Amino acid sequence: MYRSNFYTTVLLFLLLSLFYGCHKKEKASVYVFPEHLLQEGDLVFRRGTGIASHMVLVADKKGLYSHIGIVICHEGMWQVVHAVPGEPDFRGDSDRVKMEPLYRFFAPDRAACGALMRVQGNPARNRLAARHALACYEAGMLFDHRYDLSDSTRVYCTELIQRSYLKEGTDLAKGRITSVSLPALNGSYILPSDISHNSQIELIYQF
Repeated sequence: MYRSNFYTTVLLFLLLSLFYGCHKKEKASVYVFPEHLLQEGDLVFRRGTGIASHMVLVADKKGLYSHIGIVICHEGMWQVVHAVPGEPDFRGDSDRVKMEPLYRFFAPDRAACGALMRVQGNPARNRLAARHALACYEAGMLFDHRYDLSDSTRVYCTELIQRSYLKEGTDLAKGRITSVSLPALNGSYILPSDISHNSQIELIYQF
């Protein structure tokens, strides 16, 4: 029965995806992102193209985006640190906290649309938050497939961002934890909109 419900839910997500569109434009072959706008600690959001992304969007009824990362300038290149499943860098790669160039994070096969947002008020704090996320990457922290906020040894995407800013005294979710009840997703989670709807966060750019 559970398996039947799961595949029914997945089918629903796929059907719903036909009606989703950020600006009702054809997908570009390459997204040109204005890197001159970036600052360390900026938040980048994307609407993914896979089943997992559609599951998040169905669960996150207030949200436009299904995934989030944090921007850092590393060795002279703008990079995104994010916790993501199902995007291995090599065969046998574990689902984990990753760091990759901005253009890859927003590659057309991964992002139907995206946005750059900034936590206002303290650029130095934002830079330090990005460094905390980088430390998780350097430690090889694994992705939390249980989505358990009480487990400090693994993280999922929004949890990584929330924890990185909490270390600098800023609660991005501000207590917003969404209860979800779906066959394949059941529990309490920090969803992308729980962060993006923070009044302290400013939209800088979207496509």
